[in-house]
Amino acid sequence: MKSFSRGILALIIVSTILLLSDLQNRNKKNVIQRSVGQVGSEAVAGKKYLLGLCYFAPEASHDQLLAGLWKRLGELGFERGRNLTVTESHSNGEIGNISPILLNMDNLSFDLILVTSTPCVTAALNTVRKHQVAFTYCSDPIAAGAGKSFKDHSRGITGIGSFPPVEKTIQFILETIPKTKKIGTIYNNAEANSRSVVNLMRKVATQKGFELIEVPVVNTSEIFQATQAILSKGIDALYISGDNTCTQGFDVIAGLCTKNSIPLVTNDKELVAKGALAAIGPGWNGVGYHTGDLVAKMLNGVSPDNIPLENFANENIEINMEKARILGLTIPKEFLSSSIPLSEAKKYKFAFVHFADSPMSEDCESGLRKALEDHKLREGTDFAMKVYNAQGDIATLNSIAGSIGSQTWDLVFSASTPTAQMLVKKLPGYKIVFTNVGDPQAAGLGKSFTDHLPNICGISTMSDFDGMIGMIRLLHPGIRRIGTVFTPGEINSVSYKTHLEEASKKSGLELIAIPANSVTEVLDAANELVSRRIEAFCQISDNLIGSCSSAILKVSLSSKIPFYGFVSGLLGQGAVAVCARDYFQSGYEAAEMGIEVLSGKDPSNIPYRYVSKTNYLVSRKNAGIFKIDIPESVFKAFPKLKIEK
Repeated sequence: MKSFSRGILALIIVSTILLLSDLQNRNKKNVIQRSVGQVGSEAVAGKKYLLGLCYFAPEASHDQLLAGLWKRLGELGFERGRNLTVTESHSNGEIGNISPILLNMDNLSFDLILVTSTPCVTAALNTVRKHQVAFTYCSDPIAAGAGKSFKDHSRGITGIGSFPPVEKTIQFILETIPKTKKIGTIYNNAEANSRSVVNLMRKVATQKGFELIEVPVVNTSEIFQATQAILSKGIDALYISGDNTCTQGFDVIAGLCTKNSIPLVTNDKELVAKGALAAIGPGWNGVGYHTGDLVAKMLNGVSPDNIPLENFANENIEINMEKARILGLTIPKEFLSSSIPLSEAKKYKFAFVHFADSPMSEDCESGLRKALEDHKLREGTDFAMKVYNAQGDIATLNSIAGSIGSQTWDLVFSASTPTAQMLVKKLPGYKIVFTNVGDPQAAGLGKSFTDHLPNICGISTMSDFDGMIGMIRLLHPGIRRIGTVFTPGEINSVSYKTHLEEASKKSGLELIAIPANSVTEVLDAANELVSRRIEAFCQISDNLIGSCSSAILKVSLSSKIPFYGFVSGLLGQGAVAVCARDYFQSGYEAAEMGIEVLSGKDPSNIPYRYVSKTNYLVSRKNAGIFKIDIPESVFKAFPKLKIEK
């Protein structure tokens, strides 16, 4: 019994010792987890950093990438030779040499291993076990094996992908070289990025109706023979994408193309100086600069498991005009206007999403562009903006959100309620600025203008319903019944109808509201309002009505029932008067709000705001058609009222 008791006591003592000894480790782990969540991009004072760099081979594009990377790291306080020691090694253009290099690096002491190029990414995934890995200079990280998706990626590694604009490059070839029937390409089939690009080339070839001639190579020693072979097949142009093997042998390819007067097009602008006609693709200096922030965070201990993969490729076009002259080619204006060298500094990347074609949405975009211009942000030099339009289709809008979510953006601008709702749902990690949203609260974007979703801010264009009703009453003494068409499927439309009902009720008017869910139903709804004996159309604005308001205006004219609206452009189409928020101003103020975000202000700390300007307009001509007199009382009630002849 005593022996048994001594055994139990010994077990308790050992367990206690183990728990106490592990307590320090567990506390240390918690401290590390907390510090990772708080860590920034800037170098920690007094700390020395060790970085291992593995790349495929020296080349001009890679040199530009590293120049951008070192510049950004220097800005963040990581200076080579002072607090940052970099151990570099390359495989001399041989894929088989990469794994031994990485295996050796994995046995050394580094804060981070950085790999560049697709073969190095693939090798790192199979070789590195003791270190965390960052990558860049890679076309397709998914094809390289880095994960199932940009969010669901392999543990211990993350980075920046830069997929080349294959479709635009082929478009350039087809438009620049008339009657193109055959486009050739040379690539190393062992490179995953090259396989991805060539697969896309094949699809585009089928769509565009040209023949793609492919010649694979294994290493640089085969480049000369492969180029001779493909030139003998009657190709009209040769397209070399970001294949590492071909980049190493590019001088040979360019020399043979020049000798045979065959246009050579690539995706690396640094190769234009080596004999290419044109390059359409990422500016590698900008990619390297962008990568600097990721590398800095990981040097400071942020786990790659918590960082999604990115696709970053600022589109850049560079053309050798002398080469075009020698080949007798005329470069289309659309490519010349886009041929602007990338700035060494950061170039912002914006997305702008329309739900449908409408005057309001177009005005918002125009105002936004004007504000960016006024703030000295030049398109092409200081920012690139890609504009999307869902053409009124929710499924298309969903696809657009998915496309945006697979890329990196500094800001995403939304120009309607449906787009704001979709983007904030699909892109929780992106900074979004909306315009042309009537009721942000009804749209689910926040409880109030100050208590709203954290990653979004913007400008509300809620209509001045009280002002409109006041104007109608002054122009139509004794009026009792007005009508409007609304769209039940649009939250903003339902909200507008409710606000118009409240304003009408306060003024003693009856509002007849008829629902419509399609363009054809809008016309039927307008005729239904006429049959209900309304005395004026007071038409709210939404995405559906904005695309077919002309149908209601025709009914207004044929039935001799005056039309009042909330969009300035309707005055020129037959409206007697409009009480319109200035959508141009809304876009302008949204851009200014976006600039606040770019300057470092958190969107969650920026309250939603109403657009600051409203236009009150009356058409004397249209009023005359409906035999409406414009009394002096209207000018007294609306001092800023403008009369259009």
